[in-house]
Amino acid sequence: MTGWRALLLALLVAPAGLAHASELAGSSASMRRQNSIAKESQLTFARDADDVREEVDSGALARVEPNDDLVLSDVSQPYARAEVKLFVERLAAQYRAATGARLVVTSLTRPSGSQPRNASPLSVHPAGMAVDLRIPAVRAERAWLEETLLALEDAGVLDVTREKRPPHYHIAVFPARYRAHAARVDSVRAVARDDSIAKAPLPARVVARAPEPAREANVAAPLLGTMSAAGLAIGGLALRRRRRGR
Repeated sequence: MTGWRALLLALLVAPAGLAHASELAGSSASMRRQNSIAKESQLTFARDADDVREEVDSGALARVEPNDDLVLSDVSQPYARAEVKLFVERLAAQYRAATGARLVVTSLTRPSGSQPRNASPLSVHPAGMAVDLRIPAVRAERAWLEETLLALEDAGVLDVTREKRPPHYHIAVFPARYRAHAARVDSVRAVARDDSIAKAPLPARVVARAPEPAREANVAAPLLGTMSAAGLAIGGLALRRRRRGR
């Protein structure tokens, strides 16, 4: 991997904390980590629908709306923390751009009194920190989604588990880490927008790992151009110094 590609990849998916091994099986350690982060973030765990309404009224939970990229399927409480809402909307836009299909959300905030029998007592659904996604029936769509989610798990911004009963992806988004990650991605995109050099297609591996729509601004060429310009400037300065010393 060339230097500029390594730098670009690091900017987009660098861990915000200590990354753990990528897997979809889940574990008790993963559930403890999710619950611990929710408590460290001082999130309120809703016990019933009234608690959810209070969180919505206070602004702690935001409504997640369906759109051209996103479907809500039988979601009784369509609310989530701001970072979860941001994650879902960005992932849905990127998923549709890559596959042509809409992302399907099956659960968001779920009060502890409405949890299924097999739910873990450590679940962060009552805290509005989790989202469940339908597993795509199309293999290519499923492969894209799993690769992207595992890349974000490696980046330390979420935990993802493929559940069997009922089949779905359970994703716990770590608020502060995801917020910092999204800010880094936005910063790279801002550099791309401000750079006047013509843009080239973003490397496919980076597109799959960044929680941004593939159809949005590409950043590889502008970043390369900026680095190249900096290199030329440094080289010119060195040449002038050599001439001056003669």
